[in-house]
Amino acid sequence: MKPLFAYFTDVHGNLDALQAVIDDATRMGISRFISGGDMIGIGPFTNEVLERLCNLPSIMMVTGNHDEAILALKYGLPHPKSHSHARKHHQWIADQLTDTNAYTLSTIPRKLTFEEDSLNFLITHYPFKQGKKESPISEDPFMPIISVPDSNTMKELFKDSLTYDFIGFGHHHILHDFKVKQTHIVNPGALGCNKVAEARYAIVYKTDEQELSIDYKSVPYDQTRLFKAYNELEVPDGPFLMKAFHS
Repeated sequence: MKPLFAYFTDVHGNLDALQAVIDDATRMGISRFISGGDMIGIGPFTNEVLERLCNLPSIMMVTGNHDEAILALKYGLPHPKSHSHARKHHQWIADQLTDTNAYTLSTIPRKLTFEEDSLNFLITHYPFKQGKKESPISEDPFMPIISVPDSNTMKELFKDSLTYDFIGFGHHHILHDFKVKQTHIVNPGALGCNKVAEARYAIVYKTDEQELSIDYKSVPYDQTRLFKAYNELEVPDGPFLMKAFHS
């Protein structure tokens, strides 16, 4: 089999989890990475995560709802009312975000499509509401999360994209592994948010039969520095975030 790339999503400011995935993929000879959005928000390592991603030898990214909500505050634009519960936390992240990294984040698209080895790929954080693909984050352009996904609901959610061989997405932090006809619908689960200290990602292969094969990986990492940073930096809502997203 030929490895094409490592796919991950929802790093959420968790630098040590990200590094664990990079190290694991690199050991396996993978040098190309694709991120499905929400690189920042929740975790404390905002600039560090963005800089580590941008320094990878090959990286493609799309933005997620947290990335865009934080950018909105950074640039004085309306923040989504649906995220009002996270506004204080998002403002803290925006205050930490350097101008250089904010600009870099602002240049990242919401959606990527590409063709490789006669296979077609789509990367998006989550599907968009009808007519909302270009709408600002304050208008909540992403579809509501399907809480209990299955093949039928995924087929309906991505009904306009089933000509692709691979759809990589995120937003919902649990693993999604579905196939509708020839389309692999893949979310390896949030890399940076997990009930256990394991960072999740997927390696995408092309088989000798010219088809795709997905290998889901889970890499242990040390959370000591993560929890220390939450406490020492006094991250807003830190105790709740540590409990809700890391334990």
